Amino acid sequence: MSRTPSQAAVETRWYDADSRFIAAHHQPALLIELAQDRGARSHKLLRHTGLFLDDLYRGQACISPAQSLRLIDNARQMERGQELGFLWGSRLFPGHYGAISTLLQQAGSLADMLAVIRRYQPLLFPWLVPQVVEDERWCYLVWLDPIGTGALRPFLTETAMSAVASVSAWLAGRKLPWRYLFHGKAPAHRAQYDVYFGEHLRFSAAVDVMLIERQWLHQRWRPGSEMITTVARGEADTLLAELGARRGFLEVVYRHLYQNLSRPLSLEQVAGHFGMSPATFKRKLKHHQCSFQRLLDEARLHASLYLFHIKAWSNEQVADYLNCNDPTNFRRAFKRWTGSTPSDYRGQILTP
Repeated sequence: MSRTPSQAAVETRWYDADSRFIAAHHQPALLIELAQDRGARSHKLLRHTGLFLDDLYRGQACISPAQSLRLIDNARQMERGQELGFLWGSRLFPGHYGAISTLLQQAGSLADMLAVIRRYQPLLFPWLVPQVVEDERWCYLVWLDPIGTGALRPFLTETAMSAVASVSAWLAGRKLPWRYLFHGKAPAHRAQYDVYFGEHLRFSAAVDVMLIERQWLHQRWRPGSEMITTVARGEADTLLAELGARRGFLEVVYRHLYQNLSRPLSLEQVAGHFGMSPATFKRKLKHHQCSFQRLLDEARLHASLYLFHIKAWSNEQVADYLNCNDPTNFRRAFKRWTGSTPSDYRGQILTP
C-alpha cells in the first residue's frame, strides 16, 4: 500500500547492487561482531565478500549491497539459533553513524523518527525501504526491496522491523503497540517472532508491513535540541548528497510503474524511459534478482490494497484504474498475487 499515484517527476538516478557506499565499519561490522559473539569465525563470515578484517579497523572501506548480502548470508548460515536477525536489528539504531544517529537520538516523536529513517534509508538500512502510509486510524510501514535481496528478504524483514520496534521503544521510554504482517508462510522459528514481536502478528499476508494507530505518531517523547538537530541535518544531507542517489534501482523502477499504472505498460516502454534497450533492462533486473512482471505485479498489488482499504474503491473501479480488461481478469490477477479474491481479502488486511 504505497501512496496514491501522482504525476510527480520520476527519478532517474539510482544506486544498485554493485554501488559501493555501505560503510563496512557501520552496520556490517555490527553484524560481524554479533555473529562472532555467537561462535562464528571471521574468515568464514568474510568469505567471498571481498572484505578483510583490517578494512573494518581502518574505518574507510565501503562495500556494495551485493557484497553485504554475501556477508549477511554467511552470517545467517553460520547461526546456530534463529535469533540473529532480531538481535542485529535491535542493535542497529540509533547506532554510531555520526550525524544520522544524532538525528535519530533527537527525534521528538514517532513521526520525527520515521521521517529520519525514511530520508536517510540508504545510509541506515540500504537493504529494505520503508514506505509510510496513513489513513484515518492507522500508520503503515510497508517494506520494499530496492536492490534485490532474494532469499534473504525474510531475514532482512526480521532485522528491519526489529530495528524500528527497538529504537521507537527506546526513544518513547516504553514498548509501542506495533502490529506486524508478514508476506509468506510462518517460518520454522515462529516462536522467535512471538518473543520479539508479541501476539499481534500474522503470516501469509500480501505485504510485509508494520502498523500502529495514528494517535502514537505525534505524541511528544521529550524535547530535542533545535540547534543540534539543524547542524546534524546539514551534515547528514551532505552525506546523502555524496551518495548521489537516494533510491535503489528496483525502487526507482517500482515508483515509475506505480505512478503510471493507469496506462498500458510494457517492458520496452519502461526500458526506454530509463535509457536502456529491452535486453539491457532485462539483464539489469535479473542482476537484481527480479523481473519486469514481478515488479509490475507488486506495484499493481500495492495500488490495489491502497485503493481498496484507504480509498474504499470497488473491484470495478480498481480494475479500471489498473487498466485491466474487466473485473474478472482483475480478480484472477489479485488471487494470483495474494492467494485470495479481493472480496475475501478485504476483511483480513488489518487482522494480525
